[in-house]
Amino acid sequence: MARSEQAHSAQDRSVLVLAMGASICSGCAHLGSSIMPFQIDALMTGLHQSASLAGVFGFFEIFSFALFMLLLSRVFLALPVMYSALSGMALGIVACLLLYIGPGVEVWICSVAVLLGLSAALLCRSYVRAVSSSLNPERIYAIASGGGLVIIVSVIALVPVSTRYFGPLGVFLAVACIMLLAMPSVLSFRHVHACRPVTRQQKGGPLLTGGAIALLCVWVGCSLGSSMAWSFAERMGRNLGLSPDFIVSLSTVGIVTSVLASLVGAALAHRWRRETVLLLTLLGTGAGCLLTCVAWDALSYGAGVVLYWNCAMLSYAWLLGSAATLDGSGRVGTFCGGMDRMGYALGAPLGGLLVDHTSFTVLGICGFLMCVAPLPFALPVLFRALHKSTMAPTEHEAHLEMV
Repeated sequence: MARSEQAHSAQDRSVLVLAMGASICSGCAHLGSSIMPFQIDALMTGLHQSASLAGVFGFFEIFSFALFMLLLSRVFLALPVMYSALSGMALGIVACLLLYIGPGVEVWICSVAVLLGLSAALLCRSYVRAVSSSLNPERIYAIASGGGLVIIVSVIALVPVSTRYFGPLGVFLAVACIMLLAMPSVLSFRHVHACRPVTRQQKGGPLLTGGAIALLCVWVGCSLGSSMAWSFAERMGRNLGLSPDFIVSLSTVGIVTSVLASLVGAALAHRWRRETVLLLTLLGTGAGCLLTCVAWDALSYGAGVVLYWNCAMLSYAWLLGSAATLDGSGRVGTFCGGMDRMGYALGAPLGGLLVDHTSFTVLGICGFLMCVAPLPFALPVLFRALHKSTMAPTEHEAHLEMV
């Protein structure tokens, strides 16, 4: 009895340590897309760049992030996840310092953007692969989704201080400072479980099986649809006559509630059916986008913002968990994560075209349809593949017990 309690306590500590490293890597990996407005403003104010060049910097950073994620999903790096995470942190720090002290020429700025994208890809690959090898990936991904927001909020809170003392480019020093302080936390990846049987995806096997293709369709559709609508959520709030402070406060409420929802999801991950959580959160993400774009007053707008934040965070955790179930090596999660960023990068310009030529209502409807259209066709295929992948390790363990 005592041994059982000690083993359970040790397992809980291992999960918490792994979740801490995953939270840090998740937050740092998604800093670029999360604080992009601050980066663009810094380039325009501090380096006197045009809006078009600043936008090209954002494109190169996000596009290279997605591209390197796709490339990393095709290769098996001999480098352990702890060292790839440390490499990503170090590369991100160096890139931020180079942008702060370097010349403000186009080639230099775009080159640094590519380095930032590679840094984010290494960090994302590290935590996806680390959590994919765990025994309860949904729980850890849920914790990492909430914990990653803490990193992002910390950087945003540090931006005014850094810009006050170091000028407009101080935002990049804020990112470098947070990464430097967070580097020791990725040492927790030395506790990554290496004993989980990988039955669906072996080295050299096909990357995209039927279940993985279904997961990819659902994931990219949700990413593209939410990006189309969410990129113009602030503009929609201004059209309703809401003050900037009120809009920021709503985003803060959405972030805080989504962190709490992620922690609740982590605590109840073993009790919730994956199929139910995926269906409800994907529908909720689309509904949040639709409600935000067709809002008629502050209450409906706030409901859409909060609904989007909570459902988007939970769906992201369970999508990653589904990828881990299909493939314990993390290749599917890395590939789908790269395609997710690609879809998110394309969503904003597509949404802009809809706003320029139609209306916010049409934008919300299109965003909702992109989120939910793949569900009737892809989810049944995905659920069957997840069921087979879940049963395979159980049969393997039963065979070992018989032997």
